[in-house]
Amino acid sequence: MLSIGINDAYGVYQQHYQLVEFPTATTAIISWIGTTQFLVMCAGGILSGFLCEHFDTRVLNAIGAIIMGASLIAGSFCKSVEMLMLTQGLLYGLGASFPFIAGTSIPAQWFTKRRGLATGIALSGSGLGGMWMTSATQSLIDSLGRPWAMRVTGIVACVAVLAVSPWMRVRLVPNRNEQIIDWSLLRSVRFNLFLAAVVFAVAAYFGPFYQIPSYSVVVLHKSASWGSNMDTLMNGLSVLGRLAVGFLADFTGPLNLFILNTVLAAVSLLVLWVPFDTVGTLIAVDLLFGFAIGGIVSVIPVVAAQVFGLARLPSIIGLLFIGYFIGGLLGVPPMSALLDD
Repeated sequence: MLSIGINDAYGVYQQHYQLVEFPTATTAIISWIGTTQFLVMCAGGILSGFLCEHFDTRVLNAIGAIIMGASLIAGSFCKSVEMLMLTQGLLYGLGASFPFIAGTSIPAQWFTKRRGLATGIALSGSGLGGMWMTSATQSLIDSLGRPWAMRVTGIVACVAVLAVSPWMRVRLVPNRNEQIIDWSLLRSVRFNLFLAAVVFAVAAYFGPFYQIPSYSVVVLHKSASWGSNMDTLMNGLSVLGRLAVGFLADFTGPLNLFILNTVLAAVSLLVLWVPFDTVGTLIAVDLLFGFAIGGIVSVIPVVAAQVFGLARLPSIIGLLFIGYFIGGLLGVPPMSALLDD
């Protein structure tokens, strides 16, 4: 809820930076703050997956909580895009990588019969976080200003993640070796195909969350609160997608649902958003894309557990974060540049 939820709510900051604090900066430049959050979270996930196999996950989770809170509080004092990239972007992503890798991999270790549903429930937290964090952030910025919005968010993130850290315990302890990444997986055709699928799915993930609030104001001439409400709506549908797909994955197979939801997400962007500039079609994009992308996120670790086993699941997901990293580079910056045009 906190690690990815705060990242999902970055669209509110993007809108504020673009329209208020840095009106002369391009959308593409400002979007690098949120993109850096996600990319560092992915790169840090590779290291945190290794560390979770060698050290107490509960301690690592607590360290991540402190870094998350400190990064946002430090960012509240920043007055330039470059410094925000370092604090709100790089430092936050580093801290969030620890609770995110633990929250993504641990549920699949504790469940067998309802693994898909358990993972879907756990990952629905990111959509829930995106919902209330989007609305709360907009309200805090409107009433207290951006600096205090970041300080309050940082304190909440630190306290909440610290509170759940004692329960973030792995069930299976792998045979430890000194490899940070199990590169032998890259010799598997199945793994490489799955990695490629993850790259292209993630490439489309954060772009709409980051850009729809600004798009609503600049292109559709709606209010800032209307734009943030669109992000809230999309996050809400992503919760439903995570839960529904997680439940169905136990019966129909997670890989089948991964493929179906990827097609639905592509249709929402290419058929509905790209050709039209209307309120109705944007709402339709919110509904369809939010549901589909939530389903994609919830089944990725389930597919990994089903196909590649549980024993090294933290480091396997860490390796998949390379795909997340590449997908993040392929997605948000080009989309932001297109919106600038």
